Amino acid sequence: MNTKNMGFADKALFILGLTLSGVITFVLVVGVIIAVIKLYMEEKMHAMGTMSAPMLDNKPEAELIPAPSEQNGRGKGKSAK
Repeated sequence: MNTKNMGFADKALFILGLTLSGVITFVLVVGVIIAVIKLYMEEKMHAMGTMSAPMLDNKPEAELIPAPSEQNGRGKGKSAK
């Protein structure tokens, strides 16, 4: 970006914009670093365990119900009368 041809107000806004973006980036990076350090210091980072749901019943899987067009022998190209 060529700042030689810019007016004083444009240069000031450009510098303020760069400063603001630098401050926001710094705050975000430091916040993430502090959060990670805090997790390690409190020893809350541990392996995730999975809990499986118990079986609801001992029945085998249910049979699939045929589509309405296949019920009563009307499926497979037969016309309904």
